[in-house]
Amino acid sequence: MAFKIPYELKCSCNRTFQADIYEYVFVEYDPELKDMILSGGFNMVTCPSCEETFPIENRFLYRDEKNKLWVWVCKEEEMSKRKRLEKELLEKNVQIKGHFLDHQEDYRKFLVFGRDELIELLLKEDKSLKRKEGKNLKENPALRLLTGDKENPGYLFLLGEAIRLSLPLSLPQDRPKDQSEEKWLKSYAQGINIHNRFSSFLPYHAKSRWKRTREKEPIKTIKDEFEDFAGSYAAYKMDKKRMKTESPVKYDFFQSLKINTSRKIVACKT
Repeated sequence: MAFKIPYELKCSCNRTFQADIYEYVFVEYDPELKDMILSGGFNMVTCPSCEETFPIENRFLYRDEKNKLWVWVCKEEEMSKRKRLEKELLEKNVQIKGHFLDHQEDYRKFLVFGRDELIELLLKEDKSLKRKEGKNLKENPALRLLTGDKENPGYLFLLGEAIRLSLPLSLPQDRPKDQSEEKWLKSYAQGINIHNRFSSFLPYHAKSRWKRTREKEPIKTIKDEFEDFAGSYAAYKMDKKRMKTESPVKYDFFQSLKINTSRKIVACKT
């Protein structure tokens, strides 16, 4: 039932080649493709010249009959086109590879951007996945990797039984030079561990208060509440006095925050 179409691709070695890429996945008929999406192996291609393997981010339809899900997965870079894409993809009977996709009426339709948003949605709307993976993601240890690379300083990996997620760590440009990069990244990783889109440990009242806190002390360069939480948590752990002066509302939030995470962080090496 899955549909593939040929794409012309270019590798980092400058070799151009053609590969078949999935544009439609019907999970009742293609359960192995669902597993590949969850694990991060979906639409992976290998360059015939240098043999580098890399993922292709493309627009595709994810269809789930059991949970009545009809999800258009667009590229992350297409997020600015959300309103137009909602009309094009959710309100019309869209054609893929010469086939009209009928019988949409009883499905719940969604539009997401990128694999992370798709998994976030599935953890809410796929009952079986929510029951199994939701628990595993909260209990299985997370892996922290520090690379020593200024541009990509590290990742926190969240592991379920089927789901594999890599959440990037970040170093702020305005961080005081006398602060340890390693300590900052470890604190940032713990912030991600506490509150991320896939398995937050914040109770409901704390989530509501965090949203109000962000409204009072917004950071224009950060739109994602989870990135903001991780960075603010790291800033609080690194220099409480500075945060109290520069961001008193966030300081009060973290001062009063009592949290217990069941998921431990395990350091790993490259």
